[in-house]
Amino acid sequence: MFAAIVLCLLILANFSFGLLSSARAYVGGESLWSKAQKDAVFHLQKYAINRDPEELRQFRAKLAIPLGDHVARVEMNKPSPDINRVRQGFIDGGIHPDDIDGMFDLYRRFNWLDSMQRATHAWEEGDRYIAQLNDAGNLLQREIESRSPHDATLRAALVDIGRINENLTPVENRFVDALSTASRMTYRLLRVIIFAATPGLLLLGIALSLRILQQRKRTESQLNHIALHDDLTTLPNRLMFNRCLDRALGRHRRAGTGMAVLFMDLDRFKVINDSLGHEIGDDLLRQVADRLRAQCRDGDTMARMGGDEFAVLMENHDSLTDVSACGRRLVDEMSAPYILRGKDCRVTVSIGISIFPADGNDSQALIKAADVAMYRAKETGRNNFLYYSPQMNVHTLERLELESDLRHALELGELLLHYQPKVELATGRISGIEALLRWKHPIRGLVPPKEFIPLAEETGLIVPIGEWVLATACAQTKAWQDEGHANISVAVNLSARQFGDPMLLPKLTRIIRDSGLHPSMLELEITESMVMSHGESAVAVLESLKSIGVQIALDDFGTGYSSLAYLKRFPIDTVKIDRSFIQDIPADSDDKKITRAIIAMAHSMKLKVVAEGVETAEQLSFLRTQRCDAVQGYILYRPLAGEAVAEVLELDRRGETSRAAIRA
Repeated sequence: MFAAIVLCLLILANFSFGLLSSARAYVGGESLWSKAQKDAVFHLQKYAINRDPEELRQFRAKLAIPLGDHVARVEMNKPSPDINRVRQGFIDGGIHPDDIDGMFDLYRRFNWLDSMQRATHAWEEGDRYIAQLNDAGNLLQREIESRSPHDATLRAALVDIGRINENLTPVENRFVDALSTASRMTYRLLRVIIFAATPGLLLLGIALSLRILQQRKRTESQLNHIALHDDLTTLPNRLMFNRCLDRALGRHRRAGTGMAVLFMDLDRFKVINDSLGHEIGDDLLRQVADRLRAQCRDGDTMARMGGDEFAVLMENHDSLTDVSACGRRLVDEMSAPYILRGKDCRVTVSIGISIFPADGNDSQALIKAADVAMYRAKETGRNNFLYYSPQMNVHTLERLELESDLRHALELGELLLHYQPKVELATGRISGIEALLRWKHPIRGLVPPKEFIPLAEETGLIVPIGEWVLATACAQTKAWQDEGHANISVAVNLSARQFGDPMLLPKLTRIIRDSGLHPSMLELEITESMVMSHGESAVAVLESLKSIGVQIALDDFGTGYSSLAYLKRFPIDTVKIDRSFIQDIPADSDDKKITRAIIAMAHSMKLKVVAEGVETAEQLSFLRTQRCDAVQGYILYRPLAGEAVAEVLELDRRGETSRAAIRA
């Protein structure tokens, strides 16, 4: 009997704790629900103000959590619910999979209780407000994306959103209060039964205490692991890395030995995220973490510092040679192709290295030094590693100043365009011009494009600057056409950021319409590496651009990882041979063969060919014999200011400029 009583008490206790755990899971789910709802309102309000599509995407992502809970609740109300649909709905709502079965049982078996019914009614009311919030978001999106958004409509939508947000707060409170009441009732019932069963109370108390302690220990262990590790890669996070680094510093100070911090960042990771999606980006980060584990030594500490940044704490190395070997090994291994969606994808890494005690005596100084070195490695070409040196701080300050000046260069009128003509080899006539961006800094003078264009690309300033370049080049070309040069076209380089901009097509359409230039007289130059990195999506982008009548040129051809299977699918009109293949002609027979092959291949695909960087008569003669369509280079024209182009075009019309050089 005693054993039966204890067994019954244990069963009852287990059942009761299961109910409490399920109730707590509902409360925890409500916290996720509430936070997601408030975040969704926040992002929707920001979207209404700044109209940034990213805010709308964040709103949709946050709203997916209460919508997932809604799917689960609706399914549980059915006479024969689909548990898999319930499970998926709760998972979409952020519920841990281990809690779902208990939550399902609690809802189905005890929905007749007054407290559970009150919680269910609050849940249903909350779902109705979420539906209203979703409708408000759709209305707001339609209004903002319309041709002429009405401020009054937007203000009304914001007021409606605020009302919904205010109404949800008491609903959430009623839901939590109802579940809390249910939890307290369960607890009181359990206490009465336990006190009534005095003979088995002691043993039961001991058993329950042990179980509670074990559960608390597991919970603390889990919380500790979550707090100190990255969810995506399971590597230690920044907090854990800093703790390990602080402990290591104490050991090495006492021993008088050195250690190294390697700070690394994936090059152009944002392109992967923007073009292939965040799921593919997450998969890439997991693969990077796996390679990092495989390449580091036992005893080294690896961590994901956030985003696409990783760090390695390297102790007990014999010399800097060992550190350099590790840096080189990581650069090589991290740059090997990754398999993403069944296809190869190449991503390089830049690494900065700081050494204790030479570069810092505390953890923050060492991490900062390694971070500075890493950014310097990016600026010097990427896909390499650099040790920190004090001079890098000076360079970093200069870079920050340059970035600050660049942010104001457009509004201050410091940006300008130069134009380099393209000459047809068959006729010797100028067939088009390429717009080239220049920055005339008030103090530095002309800043080389290789210094400020990568900076503009990295900071996102290239998007408004690129729009200005397109608008200016189109307007200027239309002006030259109105002066009598009707057949002149203009080529403009598109940046990777512009190519990935979902608003590229409407922006381009507006610019062409405002300038009055015929779309066929605008040629957009995109690099080979740009379209290859976007993969399948590049075809859709190019086809949308072609749909409005513009020409497409593939720039720097031959320098990337081309796939002819992709190339024949790209709706391009012109291939531009990179200057690196032209500069050593005729001395380098390999470059001659490559150039000859590119021209033959392009012509077989009905594409025009333009050779860049032509500087000698020998190069010009070779290209003419290979029937290259057009050339650009200093032997014919250097980039010219706008006012000089009109003079050159007039001379070209009279046959007084490049034709003599072409025919020589």
